[in-house]
Amino acid sequence: MATDHKYSTQSKWPRNTLVVVPAIWKEINWTNPSNWSSWLREGLELYATKPRTYHVHLYQRFDPSSKYPYNYPYCMNIREESGVYLQFIHDYYHDLPDKMLFIHGNPFVHTKLDPIQSALCFHDDVQFASVNDNREFIKKRSWTYWPRDPSDNIGLMYKCAKRILYSFGYFADSILNPNDLKRKDENLISAFCCAQFYVTKARIHHYTYEQWLKLYDMIREPYCTTPTENTDGLKDIQWFGGTLEHLWHVILGLSEVDSPLPIAKTTTDRCLWLRPSCRERTCFP
Repeated sequence: MATDHKYSTQSKWPRNTLVVVPAIWKEINWTNPSNWSSWLREGLELYATKPRTYHVHLYQRFDPSSKYPYNYPYCMNIREESGVYLQFIHDYYHDLPDKMLFIHGNPFVHTKLDPIQSALCFHDDVQFASVNDNREFIKKRSWTYWPRDPSDNIGLMYKCAKRILYSFGYFADSILNPNDLKRKDENLISAFCCAQFYVTKARIHHYTYEQWLKLYDMIREPYCTTPTENTDGLKDIQWFGGTLEHLWHVILGLSEVDSPLPIAKTTTDRCLWLRPSCRERTCFP
């Protein structure tokens, strides 16, 4: 890992402040910020009536020159939300905020709760957590849920997951095929869908900048595994974005691919990860 003394000691971010990174594209009218959702305006301090309790870092995916009305930092519009998330890690790895929340442009589709308030309520020792509802938990999904590569009959998503995990230095087969199945892609995935999660700087720094850069460069390639992905019937599947959606809990949560369903009053209960003062109004349904 790179040492901090090589970089500016003056951070862009206030200490111990939550920074929200939304993957916004066409969910807002860019010409009319006064009509943006209150959570976005408050985090950007637009028309603010009170001090910010969190900051929003907004990327736009339209104009590389960032001219009005897209006068925000630019991110290529690739790989669904993962393109934005990895752009932020790429841009700020050496000056990350202490706490981050990565969410969709419309973050309330996958949760009945306010994901920002949930993130503000996590105990300091929580390093990673989905902020989606328990109803969004993917239970026992096989990699064969997606098509196989006709050249070798191995699941394309499985092969993409293997490549991504290798980029982080893992022996991917041990993680993706823990039961040593003959058909590796018949192993199961259990995790929260839809890639909205809280994570700390320490957890992102679990990996080197060079490892994140490999992934950042990788998702700019035309395909994750073989050109087969771009054939009719397959080209609309988000191989990089979809694979990462099923791996964030492994990469940043350091969990098993087939993770347990959260159960109340156990160590998997995310309500217990919240500060007691928050649980009554913020506990995950």
